[in-house]
Amino acid sequence: MYKGVFTMKKVGRNFASTFACLMLIATVLAGCGASTDNNKGEAAPTSTSSAASSSPKAATVSIKMFNRVNAGIVLENNPVIAEVEKLANVKLSIEAPPINNYVDKLQVLMASGDLPDLVYNWGGADANMETWAKNGLLAPLDDKIAKYPNLMKNITKEMWDGVKSVNDGKTYIIPRANVVNHWGYMINQQWLDKLNLKAPTTLDEFTNVCKAFTKNDPDGNGKPDTFCLSFSNPSLGNNSIWNASNFLASAFTLPIVNGAKDTDGSYKIREKMSGYIPYLTYLKQLNDEKLIDPEFLINKIYVDQEKLNQNKIGIIYAHQYAVMGNISKEKESDKKYTYQGVLKDSKGVATDWVTPATWGGWMISKSSKNIDTVLKFLDWGNTTEANTLFQIGLKGLTFDSYKPSTKIISRTADQTAKLPSTTSTYMTIANAIDGNPAIIENADTPERLGKYKAQLDTAMKQMTSVNVPAVRSPKILNLNSTIPDVVKKKDDREMKYVMGAISLQEFKDFLEKEWYPATADAEKEYVDYMNKLK
Repeated sequence: MYKGVFTMKKVGRNFASTFACLMLIATVLAGCGASTDNNKGEAAPTSTSSAASSSPKAATVSIKMFNRVNAGIVLENNPVIAEVEKLANVKLSIEAPPINNYVDKLQVLMASGDLPDLVYNWGGADANMETWAKNGLLAPLDDKIAKYPNLMKNITKEMWDGVKSVNDGKTYIIPRANVVNHWGYMINQQWLDKLNLKAPTTLDEFTNVCKAFTKNDPDGNGKPDTFCLSFSNPSLGNNSIWNASNFLASAFTLPIVNGAKDTDGSYKIREKMSGYIPYLTYLKQLNDEKLIDPEFLINKIYVDQEKLNQNKIGIIYAHQYAVMGNISKEKESDKKYTYQGVLKDSKGVATDWVTPATWGGWMISKSSKNIDTVLKFLDWGNTTEANTLFQIGLKGLTFDSYKPSTKIISRTADQTAKLPSTTSTYMTIANAIDGNPAIIENADTPERLGKYKAQLDTAMKQMTSVNVPAVRSPKILNLNSTIPDVVKKKDDREMKYVMGAISLQEFKDFLEKEWYPATADAEKEYVDYMNKLK
């Protein structure tokens, strides 16, 4: 039997770094649906379409891979990687820079001219991908992907449509299939209980909780050292208040994502939507009253989560898996925090805007001599066999028994201790199969799984989900590259208004005189694009 060989380039250290995605905060996790696997027994299921089984005598091919892997995973001599190599009949050489500066390292890599076979792009089909494709660095895949049945089965048409290049309509990236994330917020339930409060569902309730969390000593240390909430910058070039605040913006019926309509039923750029100015004004109110973490503008990715765990703040944005995922950082997370849905607007509607369920994607370098082998590996990665291996590890090493139909997994204390250094959802090629995860990470007891399901069920009953298509309107997607100075100025003006450095009239003057004229063509193209999708 072939025993896989694994090597790793040293990037500071021999293992990768930092957190897990609540998302993207808190390890970005998998979803809630029942497994479609037919195996109802206790052992991990196996696939009938693995690369190894389809070509048992094929020569083993080496694949160089650049991936974003969470903190604590020891890749060198990793038993899960060894099993991956055996099942997929490959040898993997993985470079995994620390998560904190993955995007920066990716930019350096792509500019180097010395590319690995397979590269993970956290931003998916973003402006960076478009640039790299236009510069001839990426292999176009349209003529090849139809040959791989698992890719075609597990990745939906909406996902494929969402990654086609806006420049030439070709496919340069394989979407990393994910479960649907319902982005709400995570709150310190112990603080709520101590102050005799309930998790807020409206803006007024949220304001009251914010004041109590800041002024009523919820941690009981006798010091005025707590704040209501904070945000963080995702290192993707996004303004942090847009990255991490959809649970709050929903109270103003203000979608954070492109592709959703305004309250009057028409498509507009965000800055013209009815809730835009009221939302920023509310943030200004929180800042004026010193209810928001004063460092929210400079927080790096996941710092908001760290502050939550340190009892410095009481609320951060989060999806439904965040509480359980956070157990990796705070062992009492399931007892300390709860997940809640987005806030209701003035009409009593809590809108949950849902985009196609992908988590970045995989790019294959045009210079690779192993394009078909890499695609075969990705095809295997979109099977239940691969997804289960990456998410729960190896029987006897990281778990004793596993039942796909209920997602109940049995682990000893020693096996639980080994898991964080062995594998995680960040290691997966596809994070969901047919929309379903192998497990709810860290929900490894009936009690924890019950809490997860109860909180999600409560949130879903309160929210109205609206499916939003992927937007591939070139001009609206490329504002950062076409008018970077104006975009930077707009972000700066938003922050200055929130911080009280400029007046509302000064902010509106900037929008009218500079932002709207600079984005007029992009808005027209975007509106026309969305209206044609009807």
